[in-house]
Amino acid sequence: MAKIRMKEILQQVLENVGIPEGYYSIGSYKEGSTCMEKVGKKYIVYDVKSTERYESIEYKNELEACTELIRRIVKNNKDFEILRQEFYDCRAKAVLKAVLDDKGIPRKYYSLEGYVEDAVCMEKNNKNYIVYIGKKGNKYNVSKHSNISKTLLKLISEVAQSYAQEEKIVEAFINKLYKMV
Repeated sequence: MAKIRMKEILQQVLENVGIPEGYYSIGSYKEGSTCMEKVGKKYIVYDVKSTERYESIEYKNELEACTELIRRIVKNNKDFEILRQEFYDCRAKAVLKAVLDDKGIPRKYYSLEGYVEDAVCMEKNNKNYIVYIGKKGNKYNVSKHSNISKTLLKLISEVAQSYAQEEKIVEAFINKLYKMV
């Protein structure tokens, strides 16, 4: 199964929401930034001012370090919650893609980024996640969910070819998510 790299997911999320690269550095020291580095088996998050490291905190896992980096670069709790949720959502999607690939489900049968013809699709609107079948420019069998977990489980049930396969995919998905914590 493909290795999921949370720092790459975090980098993508920060770029997508428009956080300037000057505010942070993932993987190395950078003057005037909040930095996250892996040192041995630990992840260290710190701020750099005038060539000095400040408020250095060590974490045993990458998820906690990524969350701390997000907390440090946003201005308020509301923005932190929004960005943290976006990071967690992207992480869950990456895990699901890896699991579906591993279980032999071709990517042409599903989309985690919106409408695709003749596929099970997922998208997010203002407050809900939506799963549907894309056919002839329309959305069929639409189901709305308030959180990504229920949404991804619904997508799995739509994509799986049998109940046995659905159980195996769900189990692999949950195990892989827990291993990342």
